[in-house]
Amino acid sequence: MEHVVNAQLRSVVGKKRAVRRLRAQGVIPAIAYGPGVEKPLSLTLKKTDFMKLFKEVSESTPLTLVVNDESGKEVLKHMAFIKMVQYDKVTDEVKHVDFYIPEAHHKMKINVPVHFIGKAIGVEKGGILEVVHHEVVVEALPDRIPEVIEIDVTNLGLGESIRVKDVKLPEGVRIDMEPEDVLVTIVVPRGLEVEETTATTESVEPEVLKKGKKEEEE
Repeated sequence: MEHVVNAQLRSVVGKKRAVRRLRAQGVIPAIAYGPGVEKPLSLTLKKTDFMKLFKEVSESTPLTLVVNDESGKEVLKHMAFIKMVQYDKVTDEVKHVDFYIPEAHHKMKINVPVHFIGKAIGVEKGGILEVVHHEVVVEALPDRIPEVIEIDVTNLGLGESIRVKDVKLPEGVRIDMEPEDVLVTIVVPRGLEVEETTATTESVEPEVLKKGKKEEEE
C-alpha cells in the first residue's frame, strides 16, 4: 500500500509568531532533507491529513512525499521516511515533522521495529519472555527497508535467547548491531530454578539407594 504525504513549500521560516499562527490554522510545519535533495525544503502539512496517516505508519515505512509550491505546481515527488516528530510538552500535539529523503541507489540506516510472534515453550513452562530490543538499526537500500522484522519465539526454551546472528533477513538487508547482541530471552524465575533442582534430586536419589542395597547383597 502506497502512503502519500502531500506538502506545500513554506515561505515563513524561523519566525515563532508566524509559525504559531500556522499551527492555529491547522497546519504543521515540516522540513525535508537528505542526499535525495539539493537543499533542505521547508514545508507545511495539513494536520488532519498527516495525523490520519501517522497512525498507520512508522519510521521505517516508505512514504511518497509530494511537494507543491504556493501556486499548486508539483515541485517534488520522492520516496521519504519520517525522521523525527516533535511534540508539544504540554498538549502532546505534533509541533514539527522531519522527513528524510534518501538517494535511491545508496544504502541508508534506519530504526525498524521488531515484532515477536508465537508463544515460547519456555513461557509455557513458567519462564518470562524478556524483550531486550523492541527495534533494531537496519542498513539497506531505501526500497529494501522492511517496515517490520518478525521473529518467531515459539521454540525458545527456558534460559534460551535469540541473538542478532540468529535472525533471518531479506536479501540485501542487515542489522547494524553486534552479532552476539541478544534481542529476546526467556528468563527463568528463581522459584522455578529451585523446583527444577528439587525434582532432579528426587529422581536420582532412589537409584543411589537401590545401588547401595545391591552392593550389600553382594
